[in-house]
Amino acid sequence: MKNNEALQQEIQEALKFEPMLHAAEIGVIVKEGIVTLTGTVENLIKKTEALHATKKIRGVAAIVDEIEVKIDKDFALSDQDIATRLVKKLKENLVVPQGAIHLTVEKGNVTAEGIVPWNFQRETALDLIRNQSGVRDVSNNIKLKKELSDQAEKEILEKALRRHWAFDTDEIDIQVAGATVQLSGIVGSIFQKEEAERIAYKTPGIIKVINHLKVNLEQPYLC
Repeated sequence: MKNNEALQQEIQEALKFEPMLHAAEIGVIVKEGIVTLTGTVENLIKKTEALHATKKIRGVAAIVDEIEVKIDKDFALSDQDIATRLVKKLKENLVVPQGAIHLTVEKGNVTAEGIVPWNFQRETALDLIRNQSGVRDVSNNIKLKKELSDQAEKEILEKALRRHWAFDTDEIDIQVAGATVQLSGIVGSIFQKEEAERIAYKTPGIIKVINHLKVNLEQPYLC
């Protein structure tokens, strides 16, 4: 297992490697695999990239997000302007079903609600919101429809995990009940844990994922 200093250095190097984060001043504190990220960035995309880059590092068991989004006054927008632009973008988007997503904007924080058939449609909507200037944070309340039998969904998910380079599927147990998937077992990183959940949400009709996967930092990491 990496010591605190080695893990901190690896995370700092990973953050510097990201072109979008080159000028961002992000502090990294590590204690027993728990990483705290601090500092300020000028938009939500940079914060999201910093979190994503950190999650991919072997040895990260959990992340405490203390990064603050401080939008430059030259790029600040009113809640009305943010809402107007997002509604227009959603209407123009060919992936997200028309009228499926409803938004609430308060002090730059956007809450997205609605129901869509596929997870990629939900992710498209969320990415669209995150990329909107003036947005400080996004709350995802978008749900997915139930379409297939439990067994069919389980088989689809098993095949998807088997195809993914990061997983030994023998270490992951999948249980499907209605529109809910429960994942249990052991993985080698927080990235694998969250990637398994992301893949599970891509299964048609899965509305909820209960992620009981445990991160064992001694577990082999396929890469």
